[in-house]
Amino acid sequence: MSMLSFLYPPVCPLCQKEILEKGQNLCKKCREKDIFLHEPLCFCCGKPLDHKEEEYCQDCRKHPKKFIRNIGLCVYEEPVKSSLSAVKYRNKREYAGFYIEEMKRRRGRQLKSIHPDIIVPVPMHARKRRKRGFNQAEIFAAGIAEITGCPMEPRLVKRVHDTKPQKNLNPEQRKKNLSHAFQGEKEIYHRLGRPGRILIVDDIYTTGATMQGVAQALLRMGAKEIYACCIAVGRGFS
Repeated sequence: MSMLSFLYPPVCPLCQKEILEKGQNLCKKCREKDIFLHEPLCFCCGKPLDHKEEEYCQDCRKHPKKFIRNIGLCVYEEPVKSSLSAVKYRNKREYAGFYIEEMKRRRGRQLKSIHPDIIVPVPMHARKRRKRGFNQAEIFAAGIAEITGCPMEPRLVKRVHDTKPQKNLNPEQRKKNLSHAFQGEKEIYHRLGRPGRILIVDDIYTTGATMQGVAQALLRMGAKEIYACCIAVGRGFS
């Protein structure tokens, strides 16, 4: 064992405890947990469905989305919730590697089949970015860009309103909160050759209000097809 690994032992990105088994990316207890999404899933938003006969969830049937499809990896439940929260609020950016590896293994072929022209991380307001020091969506988007071999452009859409935290709002409040929060950068869009097929990347998908806001900003600039990718997708619509 090297001095570095002794001082900084590998930590399970889910439970955040030391991993004792050599060559493993999760501890033994977390390897026994099924944190991943499985069919049947909504053909649009990627939320788990109760019946395999269904193609779309109730929310997507009632409120059509601006994006064609969302590709998710995990169910937004514990221990994934705490793990992604640690990435975002406790600067545990090293945990992102586990999710990117699993995304490549489990969803890589599906992501490549989209053939996006550009990958866009959900932007963070400049004030919040300065305070936190990084945008977790950019970290995941960089990993997706590597998987697909497509370029990433974090400046294509900017967050013009520093909105209230989404977790404290109900679904309707979330939609209103984000309806005009994003704005496309037309100069960058034209410089990129007016990309028609764009893949948006974020860490979490719950009501879809954030993804809708970014998709609308891209469509207003002239994009034709919007796809989405999220690390974790919540059940239900809250």
